[in-house]
Amino acid sequence: MIQLRLLTPTDLPAAAAIQNAVYAPLYRENAEVLGSRLAVAPACCWGAFEAGSLCAYILSHPWPAGSPPPIGRALSSAPAGGDNWFVHDLAIAPSARGLGLGRQLVGRAARAARAQGLVRGDLVAVQGAHAFWARLGYASPTSLHPALAAKVAAYGEDARYMTVSLADLPQVVGRP
Repeated sequence: MIQLRLLTPTDLPAAAAIQNAVYAPLYRENAEVLGSRLAVAPACCWGAFEAGSLCAYILSHPWPAGSPPPIGRALSSAPAGGDNWFVHDLAIAPSARGLGLGRQLVGRAARAARAQGLVRGDLVAVQGAHAFWARLGYASPTSLHPALAAKVAAYGEDARYMTVSLADLPQVVGRP
């Protein structure tokens, strides 16, 4: 049976192992970077566990819209006063794919984001994940400001900036 719960710092080595298994080298980050996301917004970082072992996770946090943080940079804090939720990383171990864990984790983290007063979300989809995010209601703007386009380009050739209204997510990912 799979259980969802908030991530803790002790889960980060397992998260890094999943990241190393599923992401290209450009997207693999060290424990300091992963831990900084958890430290900034612990209520928005969830894991799926089977028999006590992490098999999927989401790291997300408040962050200014249209300004994704650089890959591999640790965060010291989330800027105050914004209303945007940024999904930094959603990763599913190969053995846990097809179980709907991505949708469930997004749902839990989005509820936590809404509870913090966040009303919209953005992310940079990589490695072909844009189709998954589109099914959840995320969309890519038709054009990007040059500064944002440059940030997105740093995420790799197939990277796509995507946005969503958090009010639209409950119908897609369900409520508890």
